[in-house]
Amino acid sequence: MKNYKIECVPCTGLVYPSHTFEVFFKSEEAMFDFMDIVPKAYTTKHYRKDDGDEWTLIGEVRGW
Repeated sequence: MKNYKIECVPCTGLVYPSHTFEVFFKSEEAMFDFMDIVPKAYTTKHYRKDDGDEWTLIGEVRGW
């Protein structure tokens, strides 16, 4: 079951090709562990799936 996801959006003006991508997780802890390897050039949006199978934004980190 995928209860959490991170959407990684590249900052503008990068000198190399980059694309938005999503990664899904079973637990919130696993999602936060993943944050250690996200490149600084990405803004991350963190989501949790609610009881109605809709994704709710729970946080956003702008290019660490």
